[in-house]
Amino acid sequence: MSNYPYPHLFSPIEINGHRVKNRVVASAQASAHGVQPGMNGYDNASEYQAQYMGLLARGGAGIVNTGHLGVDPRYQLGALRYAFDFFSDRLHNHQLPILHLMSDNVHCYGALASLELNHGGDMSTPFEGNKVLGPMYEEKADGRIVVPMDVPEMERVAEYFANAAYVAKLGGFDIINIHAAHNWLLGKFLSPIANKREDDFGGTPENRARFVAMVLKAIRDRVGPDMLLSMRYSVAELVEGGATLEESIRSIKVLAPYVDIIHCSAGKVDNIQSSNFLFPSAFVSHGVNAYLAREVKKHFPDKAVEAIGGISDPAMADKLIAEGDCDMVAMARAVIADNDWAAKAHNGCAEDIRPCIRCLRCLSESVNFAGHRTCSVNPARVLYQTLPQSPLPQTKKKVVVVGGGPAGMQAANELALKGHEVVLMEKGEKLGGRLSFADHVGFKHDLRRYRDYLITQVNKRENVTICLNTEATPENILAQKADALVVAVGAPNFYPAIPGADLPGVLHCSDLFGNEDKVGHHAVIVGGGTVGCEATIQLHTMGHEVDLVEMGEELMEADKFDYPDQRDITLYYVNHEWDMSSKSTVETPEKENVHIHTATRCVAIYENGIEVEDKDGNRRFISADTVILATGLKPDKKALAAFEGLAHDVIFIGDCKKPGTIYNTSTTGYYAAMQV
Repeated sequence: MSNYPYPHLFSPIEINGHRVKNRVVASAQASAHGVQPGMNGYDNASEYQAQYMGLLARGGAGIVNTGHLGVDPRYQLGALRYAFDFFSDRLHNHQLPILHLMSDNVHCYGALASLELNHGGDMSTPFEGNKVLGPMYEEKADGRIVVPMDVPEMERVAEYFANAAYVAKLGGFDIINIHAAHNWLLGKFLSPIANKREDDFGGTPENRARFVAMVLKAIRDRVGPDMLLSMRYSVAELVEGGATLEESIRSIKVLAPYVDIIHCSAGKVDNIQSSNFLFPSAFVSHGVNAYLAREVKKHFPDKAVEAIGGISDPAMADKLIAEGDCDMVAMARAVIADNDWAAKAHNGCAEDIRPCIRCLRCLSESVNFAGHRTCSVNPARVLYQTLPQSPLPQTKKKVVVVGGGPAGMQAANELALKGHEVVLMEKGEKLGGRLSFADHVGFKHDLRRYRDYLITQVNKRENVTICLNTEATPENILAQKADALVVAVGAPNFYPAIPGADLPGVLHCSDLFGNEDKVGHHAVIVGGGTVGCEATIQLHTMGHEVDLVEMGEELMEADKFDYPDQRDITLYYVNHEWDMSSKSTVETPEKENVHIHTATRCVAIYENGIEVEDKDGNRRFISADTVILATGLKPDKKALAAFEGLAHDVIFIGDCKKPGTIYNTSTTGYYAAMQV
C-alpha cells in the first residue's frame, strides 16, 4: 500500500468477520427523494435512493448508509415525516424488492450496505392523537403531550427496532445502524437534560443507557450474531447540563457488548449552538469532533470507531486513522458535494475532489418542506438520471465564456468535459471573480478551496483557452466565430438612493474584505442580510466596534432564507465571539462591541455617521468612522444587452442573470453546458 496515496484510509478492515475494503463511510443522508408513497399510508424506499446509494458505492466508499428510517408504525419521523413501511404482511410485494435493489447497487461495487433505524420520540408526528413518547412527561410548545415510557412501552419499541432490523436483513443489508444520538428518542434517554427519571432508567449514565441496551439486545437477538450493528452516539452534547464525554464513556460501556461499530458524533439537533458541531459549519474547524472518537477508541480498543464532523480532506482522514484516533472516517456532506470522493482520493486525484463549502443547504431545504435536497457545489445532486440523448446530431462546438468567476469557470469546465472548444475571457489578471474576498476571511476557508478547485479544473482542460486581462468586447467575441456565448460577467455593486451614499469615504461591502485597513475603529453597516452579518463578524473579530442597521424586523429575514441552519449559526456569531478552534459554544461570551438595530431605516449618510429612522418615524444619529453598505448587487441590463446576437446561442448565467449564492453560480453554469 505504500505506493498508493493515503494508505491507511484505503486499507481494508475486518469487523466481526466482515471485510470492509477501506475506511471511508458514506454516512446517513436523509432525503425527500429517499421514500415514495406506498400502501396503507406508509412509505417505501425509492428507486432514487437505490440509485443514489449505488453512486456512492461506485464512488469508492467502503460502507454506504441509507438515511434514517422510522421503526414505529404509530409515527411519522422528523421534519420529512417519513412513515417507512416495516410492518406490512406483503413486504415481498413492494418493500423488499427495493431494499434488495439498494443493497445490490452497493454490493456490486464492493461496498457494504447499511440501513439506519431511528425513533423520533417527541420529534415524531403521530398518526392519531397528540401524544408522543419520551423519557419524561412534557407539554410541548405546540400543544403535544410527551408521555413518559413505561417498561411495556419500551419493550414494544425495542421490538419495533428488532422487526425493522430483520426486514433490513431480509433485504440484503450487511449493517444495521441504530440512531442513538442528537436528541431523538434513544438520544433523549441518554441525555441528563431530557432524562431525569428516578427509576432504573434514569439518574446515572449507566441507568440512562438501559433502554438503549434493551433495544440493541432485541435487535441482536433477532438478526443473529453475524450481522454488523453500528450505533450513532452523541459522545458530547455540548450544551450546559448535557451529557459530557466522561459520562458517555460510562454509558457506552453498557452498550458496547451489543455493537460492532461506534459512530462518534456530537451535539443536539434541537439546539442551534451544539448543532454547529453536529453538522460542522464554516465557523468551526474541520475534524472538530475527532477528539471524541480518539477518547472512545482508548476505552474500547476492540470496537471499530468512526469519526465524523467536517472531515473532507483525505490527508486529514488518513492521518486520523494512522495515528489511531479512529478506525473509519464517516462523511455525509463531503460525498454529497462529490459522489466520487473516495475514488478520486484512492486514485491520487485529490485536487479533483469538489470540496463541500459547509453551507448546510443540503441539510436545511428539507426542513422547509421544499421536497428537494440540493447541493451548492454539485448541481448533479438531483440529476443522477439525465434525459435520453437528443436525436439532434451532437457536434463539437466553439464556445466563448465571458467571465472567470465561479459561474464562468463552472460553465467552461462542464463544456470542456462535453468535448467543446472553450475560450474563457477574463478582464482581470486572475480567475476567481468576487470569490477573491475569501482569501481574507477565516470562516471562508471552504469557499477558497472551492474556488481553487474550479481554477484547477479549467487549467487542466486542454480544450480550454484562458485569456486573462482580456476585455470581452463585441469585436473580439465576433472574431472568435463562436457557436455559443456564455455570459458570466457578474453584477456591479448596488448603491441605494440614500443621500450621501456616494460620499468618497463610503465603502461597499463587496469591497470590504481585504481592505479592512480602510475601516475606522467604529463602523456602521447598512443592511442586515447575509453579507452584512458576515461583515459584522469579520470586523468585531478584528476588534472594531460595529453598529448593524437593518430596515426589516429581523436580520437575515427568515422567510427569504432557504437554509435556516446556516442563518441561525451566522446570527449567533454576529454578536458572539468567534474562534475557529472552538469545540463548544457553551461559554462563548457575547460581544460588547456590536450593536444591532432592526426595523431601522438609514435615511442619510454623512462623513461621521448616518441618520436613521425607526418604524414610528423617530430619527436619530449613529456616529461612525466608516459607513459600509451591504446593499447587494444589481445586474446592468444595458451592458448585458450588448452581448445579444453575438453568437447562435447566447446564455446568461450567475449574478448577471440573477444575483444569488454559490448554488446559483454552480447550477446556472452547469445548465449552460447542458444547453450547448
